[in-house]
Amino acid sequence: MRKRILHPFLFAAYPVLALLAYNIEEIKVQDALRSLGISILITWGIYWLLSKLLKNPSQAGLITTLGVSLFYSYGQIYHFVRPLTLLGIAPGRHRLLLPLWIGLFIVGIMIILRRKQQSTSLTQLLNLTGIILVAFPVMQIGLYSVRSLSSASDRSSGSIAETGLSLPDRQATPDIYYIILDAYARDDTLHKEFGLNNEPFLQNLEKLGFYVARCSQSNYAQTRLSLSSSLNMNYLQELGATFSPGNTSRIGITGLVRNSAVRQALEALGYTSIAFETGFKGTQWEDADIYLSPGGNGPNFNQFLGGLTSFEEMLLSTSVGAALIDSKLTAPGNLQSRLNNPNHVHYDLIRFDLEELRGMPARPGPKLVFAHLVIPHPPYVFEADGQFVDYDKPDNPGYRDQVSFLNNALIPILQQIITQSATPPIIVVQADHGAILSPPGERMNILNAYYLPGVPNSAIAANISPVNTFRLIFNRYFSGSYALLENTAYFSVYNKPYEFRVIPNNRKACP
Repeated sequence: MRKRILHPFLFAAYPVLALLAYNIEEIKVQDALRSLGISILITWGIYWLLSKLLKNPSQAGLITTLGVSLFYSYGQIYHFVRPLTLLGIAPGRHRLLLPLWIGLFIVGIMIILRRKQQSTSLTQLLNLTGIILVAFPVMQIGLYSVRSLSSASDRSSGSIAETGLSLPDRQATPDIYYIILDAYARDDTLHKEFGLNNEPFLQNLEKLGFYVARCSQSNYAQTRLSLSSSLNMNYLQELGATFSPGNTSRIGITGLVRNSAVRQALEALGYTSIAFETGFKGTQWEDADIYLSPGGNGPNFNQFLGGLTSFEEMLLSTSVGAALIDSKLTAPGNLQSRLNNPNHVHYDLIRFDLEELRGMPARPGPKLVFAHLVIPHPPYVFEADGQFVDYDKPDNPGYRDQVSFLNNALIPILQQIITQSATPPIIVVQADHGAILSPPGERMNILNAYYLPGVPNSAIAANISPVNTFRLIFNRYFSGSYALLENTAYFSVYNKPYEFRVIPNNRKACP
């Protein structure tokens, strides 16, 4: 083993595994498989060619590892030095950094070729270093997977016996639509922060029969925190001791979203669960009775044959590929399209989900339809008229355009769901949190609209928050006896998810 040339392949695998481990709460393991395979395959090809040319496997391995290390470290160094200046010179420029990296590679090759006798000892050292490097992210990924499985198996039951819920007596059972519009801000925030008058859209909702809670705030400022609370009808602080200050792990949150008390209770009542691919690992109910994805339920061949995925674009940005990405505006059309593939995928996914929502009434019920649409949240890929934007627009116009597109697209879809449903449906159109660009006082302000047949508007509080959404629905339609909780907005930053501070409602004349 000490003589085997392992280190080039270990150093080729490490950057992929390390990036996956760092983002394991957001990315599925299979999303990194193509990157891992390509990295190792290209490394093997370079090593094989150098071995043939040099007739010295040890030297070929050292040169290959040097090249791999410089390739994957470039983007990290570039993003670190980019904002710096040194004696009036900005070193974080590709025209300066790339020649330096090429120079280091050439000097390294010269040193390796001159010192043949040290190749074997260096090979042993680099083999050991590579094994240690790879071991850390592999252990991190493995531990996360084990803890996630353990957490998922420890979810609270939503059985009828525990909830006391029952189907409506001598009435047809309504379909339930829970439509989440990611980062859709309340109308006063839209006007204040983005200069957008959203009153026409709200009035169109009200004409359809929706009640718009004009004073609504999200309970949490992050998607999974918000949805785990609303789908379990309680605050995180009451759902587990781990969701407390000092803990930064989101293990357990995904299980609360996927296997929520709301979903379990409705499935126990005979509801069919229908969910959509969202592009966001933490909110996909892949085990729903019906899971709708543009690729169907079969293998995703685009993973192996299509353009870059979001993970691959992120990996490329941490390597010499950062120079390629930064020059994409002048890249040839085909290359440009491949670099921008994650945005195309996101655009097509939103289009797919909206079209599937339109056809939901034709599917047999009763059904619980959970649709998390990652819009108007970035990436900003929609013009106001629905056309694709080749590259992200600046934040404010990009966000406004996506709100405008969504407004125009949703009204006819909601109207079709209402008119074509055999039994008047229950529909909730709700944001998980407000605009991510807004300060905490505005970020908690959300769109929150309810279509509840037979329930007077006076029964819905103007400041109702997501934690009370299904408490209200279960009480009104399924003989529930849930006490409505106080509507509280808990803000936290991403890297300290459970260090909350209460954000008061900043809208005048609101409770």
